[in-house]
Amino acid sequence: MAVSHGREQGVAGFPATLLQAADGAIAAVAAAAAILSLVVLFLALGAEVVVRYLTTQGLGWPSELPNLLFPWLVMGGVVLAAQKGAHISVTLMLDMLPRAAARALLLAMQVVVAATFFYLAYIGLAVIEITGSEIYPVTGISARWAYLSLIAGFVGVGLTAVTTFLRLLIAEDPRSVRAHVSEEEI
Repeated sequence: MAVSHGREQGVAGFPATLLQAADGAIAAVAAAAAILSLVVLFLALGAEVVVRYLTTQGLGWPSELPNLLFPWLVMGGVVLAAQKGAHISVTLMLDMLPRAAARALLLAMQVVVAATFFYLAYIGLAVIEITGSEIYPVTGISARWAYLSLIAGFVGVGLTAVTTFLRLLIAEDPRSVRAHVSEEEI
């Protein structure tokens, strides 16, 4: 999955190539997690419907998969939205600032985002320890796998904030970094 950063003017050379590769890897992992979760959920629930229709009995295990896989689908989408700059934001103040002040504000925002999401990932490790004893009865899978998606998503958003911070340092126009353009979605 390619993430377009063509809007960012003035970004060239080896650092930009590394940033693009890092962003590409983050986006690819997030997309793979989301797509794989969605496909497995669809196939499992489809199999459940077919078996229930043919035998009037369910398989049992497909009913536990949404608890395990839906968080991966959601967190994959959260990371992809961060990569594309698609999260909701209010830019009135940012648009009124001169370029240097806008860059400083955006850099500060990325520091806050990275610190917050890396901290949430750290706290998530404690949650995994607490939920490790919860086992789904039919599949025998620990609830830890569902909560691991939160940590993975938090790390993905934190890494996206780091690459955004670095992009802001080298971009000619800081407002163009991860600027959401609706026309790219068509």
